[in-house]
Amino acid sequence: LLQWEHYLSCDGTPDPTVPQEINTFMSLWRDDQDQDVQLVMEKEEVVLHLVEKLEFLLLEAAPGEITDKQRDQYQEVILQLQDLLHQKYNDATQNLLKIASMYEDSETGNMHTVLKDKNVTFCIWANLKKKARFKDHVFQGAGHAFELPMSLALSSVAVRLLHTHYDHVSPLSASLKGTSNNTDDIKETQEEIEKNSEILDASSQGIWLFFMCSTTKVLRLSILCEEPGGREEAPQVVDLEQLVPVGGVFHISALQLPPQAQDVGDWTMVELLDVGLEVYPYSPGKAEDGTQEAVQITLRLPDNVIYFKVPVVARWDPAGQWWRTDGISKITYEAEEKSITFSMGDFYTVALLQDAHLNLPYQAWELHPTGVDEGLFTVTAVFATIQIQIKDNQCMLSSVVVEEEEVLSHITGKWMSPLALRAALKRAGVNIFPAEYSPKYVPVPRKVSDRGVPGGFSLFFLSEHLTAGSAKGNHWSLLMFNGEKVQHLKLTETSEAFSEELEEESEFHSTLYHMVKDSASNEAMDKVERAGCLFIDSVYQLLLATRVLAYS
Repeated sequence: LLQWEHYLSCDGTPDPTVPQEINTFMSLWRDDQDQDVQLVMEKEEVVLHLVEKLEFLLLEAAPGEITDKQRDQYQEVILQLQDLLHQKYNDATQNLLKIASMYEDSETGNMHTVLKDKNVTFCIWANLKKKARFKDHVFQGAGHAFELPMSLALSSVAVRLLHTHYDHVSPLSASLKGTSNNTDDIKETQEEIEKNSEILDASSQGIWLFFMCSTTKVLRLSILCEEPGGREEAPQVVDLEQLVPVGGVFHISALQLPPQAQDVGDWTMVELLDVGLEVYPYSPGKAEDGTQEAVQITLRLPDNVIYFKVPVVARWDPAGQWWRTDGISKITYEAEEKSITFSMGDFYTVALLQDAHLNLPYQAWELHPTGVDEGLFTVTAVFATIQIQIKDNQCMLSSVVVEEEEVLSHITGKWMSPLALRAALKRAGVNIFPAEYSPKYVPVPRKVSDRGVPGGFSLFFLSEHLTAGSAKGNHWSLLMFNGEKVQHLKLTETSEAFSEELEEESEFHSTLYHMVKDSASNEAMDKVERAGCLFIDSVYQLLLATRVLAYS
């Protein structure tokens, strides 16, 4: 399918699944020496698109659809593209620093510039004059800033702050883990989840009815989860199952300033060093107060990302290949100004991390039709309310409301696949997609109603809804499902005590589908039978990705 879509696009880009094409693309770009930052930023758009194609292919692949050899090949290509892109930014940085004196600022005598697009913000400052009073700088247009120790303020050093709005640093297995669309990869450990999954399986039989879940109703469903803890990792090493980078990665580097061009008569001469981009050999000394010198960094938080709590600042440890929280201190978070300031003993690649499960468990959810093969899926999470429109095999984020304010306008109103929507929401900091390991971190108690509902049962309301619009005022039926049979209870939402007494003249059925078929009108069942398979699959994917039956 990917190859067919690539053929139809006819956009001149290589097919990343064909080794000859992608290897030629990388080889030609690797050999291209005429690079500057703007050219890299333009090529970056192509590279990110190729990486995304391969990532989605790995996530969407059904069992047996691709071989282990192909999976290894695609992952290797992703890593090669990511490494090549970063190397090109290093090459472009070196080329720019060679001519830094041509762009010196008239006020400070130093060089500084900011270049940015939707994928990256490139900030660089060159200490040409080496004056102590210019040891700090604010990158206008980006909002990032730094303050150097005195020893660096007097050195031939350049500071680069490269903010990639994507994460090509975290291990590839972490970025793909927990987002697979392959149901075989989802290993539930709780019996309740297994039973709730059987309800979802009814979707593949053509179910399309209005049903709602809310914490105010008897139908509230949960699972019995073990308490988080018991992990023996070093406390300063980040657990990427619990904390995830949000808002991209900030590559903060001290670089050796290369020899600058000198005017000699009618000639301009420059010493050429064939050593590539060099890191400045910085070793923190002692400050005047006797403490260790530190670099102070201020980062302007991205506008297209939501941080629901104070983010965790972590640095990348290339030796251990993990994120760590040590080496970073004096953290000050300004929510209104959308900035965070901290000190660090060296120059690091850093990221702002957020709890992957802070929006769980859900407070409420509902799903109702809005037309033929169309629906609206609403999830009320801990900090946000998310509305998603569904049409055929596409989804569209209608709104994300936080504290009565709509946010994330850059991704609302755009149709995309369910998988692409999940990726977009997670990049924006709105993670409402539990992973197979989430039960370790989300203390969702076993669902026990105050009306005395016995364990092992799932209760939910269901209403026949034949027109678009609100279902308020509809007649609601209460169904009980124990994994083996569905029963229609006489109980209503206003009943004071739970009772397993069945509705008069009702029968039990083995599946939700057959229960509905027995009681629904001919018009309703006609709509169910005519539901398109693409639309059914989209609904199924969203329900499976959010697992609202288990995490509400």
